[in-house]
Amino acid sequence: MSEQTAPLRLTQKLLAAPRGAKQAMMLALDMMALLAACFVVPWLFGVPLSALPFIKDQQIFVAIYVPLGLCLLWFLQFYRMVVRTLDHSAVSKMVQAGIGLSVLAALIFLDRTSVAKAAALGVVVGGVSIGLAGLGRVLVRNLIARIGGAPVGDPLLIYGAGRAGHQLASALANDPRFRPVAFLDDDPALQNLRVGSLNVHPGKALEDLSKRHNTKRIAIAIPSLGRRRRREIMDELARQEFEVLSIPAFADLVAGTHAVSDLRKVQIGELLERDVVDLSQSRMHRWFVGRTVMVTGAGGSIGSEVARQALQLGIERLILFEMSEVALYTIHQELKGQTHEVELIPILGSVTDAARVAAIFTAHKVDAVYHAAAFKHVPLVEANALAGIENNILGTETVAQAAGAHGVQRFVLVSTDKAVRPTNVMGATKRLAELVIGAAQQDHPGTVFSMVRFGNVLGSSGSVIPLFERQIMQGGPVTVTHPEIIRYFMTIPEASQLVITAGLQANGGEVFVLDMGAPVKIIDLARRMIQLSGASVRDAQNPDGDIEIRITGLRPGEKLYEELLIDTDAVATPDPKIFCARERGMPTAEVAETLGALRSAIETSQAQQALAILERAVPDYTRSGDAQDLDGTQAPHIFPHTIPGGRA
Repeated sequence: MSEQTAPLRLTQKLLAAPRGAKQAMMLALDMMALLAACFVVPWLFGVPLSALPFIKDQQIFVAIYVPLGLCLLWFLQFYRMVVRTLDHSAVSKMVQAGIGLSVLAALIFLDRTSVAKAAALGVVVGGVSIGLAGLGRVLVRNLIARIGGAPVGDPLLIYGAGRAGHQLASALANDPRFRPVAFLDDDPALQNLRVGSLNVHPGKALEDLSKRHNTKRIAIAIPSLGRRRRREIMDELARQEFEVLSIPAFADLVAGTHAVSDLRKVQIGELLERDVVDLSQSRMHRWFVGRTVMVTGAGGSIGSEVARQALQLGIERLILFEMSEVALYTIHQELKGQTHEVELIPILGSVTDAARVAAIFTAHKVDAVYHAAAFKHVPLVEANALAGIENNILGTETVAQAAGAHGVQRFVLVSTDKAVRPTNVMGATKRLAELVIGAAQQDHPGTVFSMVRFGNVLGSSGSVIPLFERQIMQGGPVTVTHPEIIRYFMTIPEASQLVITAGLQANGGEVFVLDMGAPVKIIDLARRMIQLSGASVRDAQNPDGDIEIRITGLRPGEKLYEELLIDTDAVATPDPKIFCARERGMPTAEVAETLGALRSAIETSQAQQALAILERAVPDYTRSGDAQDLDGTQAPHIFPHTIPGGRA
């Protein structure tokens, strides 16, 4: 056994020893500390060490003080502290123990001197005792760290020297991933101070600290930081190519669902995110109390979030209607863990299955429907036009007509900005679905039908964000279809919240459009995501960069920019993020004729015929040469209608 491995193995054995054995070792150390204090204090007052063991009063003091002192420490749960993770609670416990030992020593001294002298001697003996006991623990901890070969994490800067920053630094003291090296803070009152074992520096010292500690990794530890200031900080850190980590949100810390040390990479959505309010506190949303809500496409990005938020509104019953078994199981299991008061009804089925849809409304008195079921991936729908037409148009007509026939009070169609002057099959199907809803309003005036139209949502299955994240993790390249392409982005929670709110503002037939904020250039988005990951962009100006951005050309049916309005100005609503428009519709007879023709084309698998019908119904639709599907009369195209638990 080498000299290096022997101490390491000994330390590992000590760390693996039973808790009782470790407590016995600390008890022995404390006994030596108390004994030492009994001899150090008289020696400090001039009594020779050689004479102390033979002084009767000293013998009596040691015989009383040491065993009672150890009992006091045990009573104060001194031996429940884990030496490797000493923190501020340990300091508090040691102060309590120091006071207790001082009182004990003073009481013993009262038998032979005045109260004042006894109190003074007690404070000195208690202070020395707890000081030696604490020193022993610190030495043991350092010895374990050194001999035990505790892994040294990567250097980490912490932005925020407040309570959260201090907690983060303490939590990472024994973390093998990171080693906090310095604080940065905007507060002048904290700058140039020392918090814990780290110095606090102003934000302008970031570049110097990065070079000094050879790190490009920083953690944002200000859970209450405003969004505007957070974006400013993120932008500056991204510009300097820092890998930015963040502690959980303040609400998660308070709820106890996450610890301050649960660092995660900052997502691009945090730079674009806007405030989301608690709908349950709104007077308008009290309409939902005791109601039954049905969400179609409940396993999708928007549908699942609408379901989550509806759960908080005091509803009595939530019907989750979804075609994907996996998606339905996932959202149902998630929501089951969040409530025992709302009845959850998961139903597996397709919105094109008229019998099954009607059965749902017959079995349950549904008050509100949020129709989020749709095929929405532009290139996939472009290549599978018949499937997209059947699901997005005929499925919408099936659910809307059944809802109106069964007296549903409110029906909200989740639409898309791609429905405005569409250049792809998906957008055209959503525009015709909007016209279907307008016709349903005329057929069923007792139901309030409305549509909510918005752009891209961050984190959805069709969003560019997850694609960029995967490409960055693989080392690139990050693919952008066109250098000038722009999009509007909104977070899933905010979009779902506004969908719910807009539906309550409707009187019938309105198209609501959401304030999507400022447009984002996709190539700039890709660049910021690369920089936030701690990598650099490889381009002509920086040929030695880490990740390349590659231009691939527009995809089938893709537009450089999207619009939200067709032919009219939107008017404001009570919610500043929601605008209302009334757009031209289509007579119900013409809608019925169009749907009948589409149904016939789908049943005979006539893709080109169906696309021609779609073009006539949506005059603004600019058809691309990529729109196609299986085409022919030999094998009729039939969308799967056989649903487990349902019928063909």
